[in-house]
Formats: sequence, structure tokens, C-alpha cells
Amino acid sequence: MSTLLYHQAKALIETGIDEYVKQFDGVELPGAKICVEGKDISVDFPISKDADLYHVVNAFVTTIGQMEVKKNMGGLELIYGKTRVYINPTFGRVDLHKSGDLTSEEIDAVLQAYKISNSVKERVSPRQRLLELGLTIYDSNDGFNWDYIAGYENVKQEIRDTVLLPLQHPEGYEQIAKGTRKKYETIRPKAILFEGPPGTGKTTSARIIAGESNSPMVYVPVESIMTKWYGESERNLAEVFDACSDLENSLIFLDEIDSLATSREGGIHEATRRVLSVLLRKIDGFKPNDKTILIGATNRKQDLDSALISRFDVSIYFHLPNLEERIGIFRNYAKQLSDANLEKLAQESGEISGRNIKDVCEHCERRWVSKLLREEDIAELPPLEEYLSSLKARRENGV
Repeated sequence: MSTLLYHQAKALIETGIDEYVKQFDGVELPGAKICVEGKDISVDFPISKDADLYHVVNAFVTTIGQMEVKKNMGGLELIYGKTRVYINPTFGRVDLHKSGDLTSEEIDAVLQAYKISNSVKERVSPRQRLLELGLTIYDSNDGFNWDYIAGYENVKQEIRDTVLLPLQHPEGYEQIAKGTRKKYETIRPKAILFEGPPGTGKTTSARIIAGESNSPMVYVPVESIMTKWYGESERNLAEVFDACSDLENSLIFLDEIDSLATSREGGIHEATRRVLSVLLRKIDGFKPNDKTILIGATNRKQDLDSALISRFDVSIYFHLPNLEERIGIFRNYAKQLSDANLEKLAQESGEISGRNIKDVCEHCERRWVSKLLREEDIAELPPLEEYLSSLKARRENGV
């Protein structure tokens, strides 16, 4: 463990706290007092009455090392070598004392414990908490509907039957469950898995579900959850679920969920194991009357942990579009072409996704605009040959 001089440690702690506080514009949070006397360093900061004491302790124990935990004057004392941490929720204080310089691990532990001890959860809206995590929230009135996805009628019907109806008419499902179950439990799906190749409409379908069920969709990319700081990734994931629960009705969309929940059978990184544990616990913790649902998307279902797969109530497969579906997708992006030309394009574009078709059309349109700007004597809109040329370029580039 590398140590830092007092002034270096003080600067890192104060900067870390300042950066944390700046995230919450208009919210006042207390600072930390960092002092030195001889060779002894102390760090002292308040702990709010709403703070989770277990997580405060865990921030020190898991980051610094296997600290000895003792009861001390109505609080707890954590001991590791020359480092002592006193946590007293009665007096609302956390104090770290050490004879000698602080290590980088101890500074990380102080910053983590400060954030947990001074949570802004009760001071800002759930939506703001989600935005501060770097997530995207799609409102239910963004205009997305099934016209955005050509074909896929079987998939659409399965979504309507197994996902949308329970969201739109929950009372019918609750009535049946109460009449059939000896011990009541909801039969509405709380976790749904969308699987299939990239670009086949999984994210778009989730946005449509959000719109038709009048629920905001919280889009959670992997990079917004995973961090290099010990314990922060699982706290980020837990905060996503907690904030969405406070929204009362919402749809959590976990993209590339296989990156968060790889199978444990072949051995996984400890950080990934902890994130997976939180994910399983949060799915199990859905309350019967909770209006929040989870949709996980993956193109590698075989990599998912078996325990996670068992948590999904519904699994829906998104295939690559067939000929008729490709014709429909091309019609959405090249409506000026005749039916015969659209069919020709679809025949030449086998085994590609809807997103790939959109990319081909956009590439064609950009090239055509450049020709128009060069004042070439061409038609106003691109013809079939231009789309075929873009399709050929895509294949040659191996995309």
C-alpha cells in the first residue's frame, strides 16, 4: 500500500468531497475536518440519520482490509494496524485516526464512507438521481410506436400478450392470482429478457413498451454502472433500482446485461460477482405491487449466469429480419423506391439486421447529398443503384 504525505492526503480528500458535492447543485452538504498533530492524522465528518450503517462499515472493511470490529460507546470501532475508525450514529460522526501517513486505500475508504454517510437521496428527485448516474430517461410520450419496427409480427404479439397487457391491466392478473394461490404472489412478469443479434429492435421495442404503458424508460448502459472504485459499481446498480422504485412506475432497460452478469461457472472477477449478487437480490426484492419492471437485453444469452436466467419470467427472441421484413425496413428508409426495387434490395441484403439496413440507407443518402452539392446533373432522390452501391461498400468493408 502506497502512503501519501499529510498535505497530499488532505488535498485528495477535500477535492473528492468537493467533486461529489458539486454534482448536486443547490444541495448543501457538510465538509470533512482533516487534522495533523505530530505523526497522528485524523479525518472527521458527520453521518446523516438516514445513512445505512452497514454500508458505511463495509466501505472501510472492504477497502482498507479485514478490520476488527468492536462495539464502542454506542457505536463501532474498526481497527486495522495503526488505523482506527470510530462510527457513532448517536452523535452523528465518523472519525478516522492513524499514527502515520494515510494510504491511498484509506483515502478511498474515507471518500466512499463520506458519500454513503451524506447521501442526497432524500434531498433530490429520483429522476435527478438517475441523471446524475449518467443514465438516459426516455419519457413515455416520445412518440415511438410499432410502426418503427417493420415486420416482427410474432415478436410484437408476444410482447403485447406477455408484457404490455400485465402493465396496462394489472388488476386482472392480481384477481386471478388471489383466486388461485394459497399464498398470494403476483403473476405479472417483473423481469423480461430480450435476446438476439445486435440491431434487431430490442431497445426500440422497450421504448415502445414504455410509451404504451405510460411509463418512463430508464436506459442503463454498462459504462454508467461499472467503475474502478471498490464497491461503487454495485452501489450504482442498487441506486438505479432504488431510484426507479421511487419513481413508482418505470421500466429499467439494462443493455448488454451479459457484461454485468457473466456466468460464474468459468470463474469471474470479484467485482462482477458482487454486481451480479446485487442484481439477483434486487430482482428478488421486487414487491408484488411494485410497478417497476426490468428488461435485460443481450446477444449472448449463453454467457449469462444460470441463476440470473432463472429470474427472468419471460424470454423473447429477436431474429434477423426475413425477406418480407427487410422489404418493410427498406420501405421505411427509402420510400421513393418502387416495390420491385425494394424487393431487389431486400434480396441483396440477406442476413443483416434492421440497424444495418438503416446504416446502408444513411450512407447512401449522405453520398447522394454530396453529389447534389457538387451540382451534378442527377435526380433529386437516390435511385436503386445508389443503394446497391452502398450495400456493396458495406460488404467490402466487412461491416
